[in-house]
Amino acid sequence: MQKGAGILIKILFIIYIGLVFFFCFFNISMPDIDLAKYFLGIRLDRYAHFIMFFPYPFIAWLTCKYSKHLLKWTKYSLLITFVSGVLLAVGTELIQGFLLSGRQGDSLDLAADFCSIAIGTIIVSLIGHWMVKTVESIFSVKQK
Repeated sequence: MQKGAGILIKILFIIYIGLVFFFCFFNISMPDIDLAKYFLGIRLDRYAHFIMFFPYPFIAWLTCKYSKHLLKWTKYSLLITFVSGVLLAVGTELIQGFLLSGRQGDSLDLAADFCSIAIGTIIVSLIGHWMVKTVESIFSVKQK
C-alpha cells in the first residue's frame, strides 16, 4: 500500500466528517433554497441527506483499507463501514434532536441517511477492490 495514498485518504475522511458535522449542526440560511418543498413526493431535505451520506461508505472503506492499526480487521471492513456509517447517522440525528435548539432530529432524515449508507456500502462491495487498484495506480511511482 502506498503511504501517500493512505495519508490523502485519511485527510479526505477527516474533511468529509467535518463537513457532515457542519451541515448537520449549523443553521444555514439559504433564502433561494427551500428544503421543505417536495420533488417526486419526497421532501428535498431527504435528498440532501441522501447526497450528504452517500460518499461515506467509499471514503470510510478506503480509510479502513489504508489504516495500519486495522489490518487484522480488514476482512470486516465492509461491516465496519456500514455500522460506523449508521452510528454516524444516528448520532447526528440524536444530537440534532436533543442537544441543538435550532435543529430537530427526524426519523425520515435518518431513513434517508440509512438508505444512502446501505446503497453506498453495496456499491463498495462490488467495486471496492477496483477502487484500491485505482488509488494504487495513481500513487505508484513508475520505475525505469
